[in-house]
Amino acid sequence: MNLRELSAVLGLSQTTVSRALNGFPEVSEETRARVRAAAELHGYRPSAAARRLATGQSGTLGLVFPGERNFLGDLLFTEFLRGCVGKASELSYDITLAMAHGSQTEESVYRRAVRNARVDAMIVSSPLIEDQRPALLRQLKMPFIVHGRTRSAEPYGFVDIDNEGAFFAAAKLLTDLGHRRIALLNGESRLNFAADRDRGFRKALAARSLPAPDDLLWSGAMVEQEGLAAATAMLSRPAGKRPTAFVCSSIGLALGVKRAAAAAGLAIGRDVALIAHDDRLHGMGAEDFDPPLTATQSPIGEAGRRIVELCVAMLRDPSAPLPQEVWPVDLVVRQSTMAAPGD
Repeated sequence: MNLRELSAVLGLSQTTVSRALNGFPEVSEETRARVRAAAELHGYRPSAAARRLATGQSGTLGLVFPGERNFLGDLLFTEFLRGCVGKASELSYDITLAMAHGSQTEESVYRRAVRNARVDAMIVSSPLIEDQRPALLRQLKMPFIVHGRTRSAEPYGFVDIDNEGAFFAAAKLLTDLGHRRIALLNGESRLNFAADRDRGFRKALAARSLPAPDDLLWSGAMVEQEGLAAATAMLSRPAGKRPTAFVCSSIGLALGVKRAAAAAGLAIGRDVALIAHDDRLHGMGAEDFDPPLTATQSPIGEAGRRIVELCVAMLRDPSAPLPQEVWPVDLVVRQSTMAAPGD
């Protein structure tokens, strides 16, 4: 079915149908809903060329990642991307990925995307503590939303979770259970979410006048092998000096801790307490562990969906206030945490 035929079915002008499908604010919500329902029923999809003519937009959102980091092999990133692509499809948008590699820089990739008018807005992922991308994209007049936050002075829209509050709650639970030697296995220290989690962890320990020794603080890639290596080194110490509890920034790190504990003859939930952040990955949930993991919990896929939703809303109404959302994080207590064992 083409636009003319869909318009005839609805008894509306082609202009009204096109504007309803492309989110023009002068079309009433009732009419917009009726047009979208009819388009779905009859399988109508506006062509990219028609969209560009009607709106001056490509119907595409962009995401750039550096080639030296294997984002496509990262379960967290692919779950986030899954959410983005799913919501974009529902809204008749596409997601395009670009990689900065070799002599290319992320800045050059962004500039090329703007110059070629290939995307309408950018999704900024994995923000650094000091991140230049918000300032660059504002300079280029490219709409964007950040997944997370950075300390950029530029105003920007974002969707983030309360990382500091989540890790404060996790560490506080362990101190309330009597643990005094608590290890933190965190993401890369240059990433803002990792800095927020570190701050929340330290605040909980400070509230009990407990130190945060450097030998119990680790940061790096949030994968199983890294967690295994870090936890193996920590658990190899004498009983009075090794950690009795771990807080991990990912399920992958927690898997490594579990393997290290088993190799040391220790049981999670009996000899070592374990809390992880659970991004609600498909097929890898904290509740599936043995024993089930206590976890700070927030679905990264839903964050991807929400960011796309906000990007599209921003394109449809550029004058609206910048969206800035910080989602609360649940702490779900399960069998992997217990009172501190006696030395």
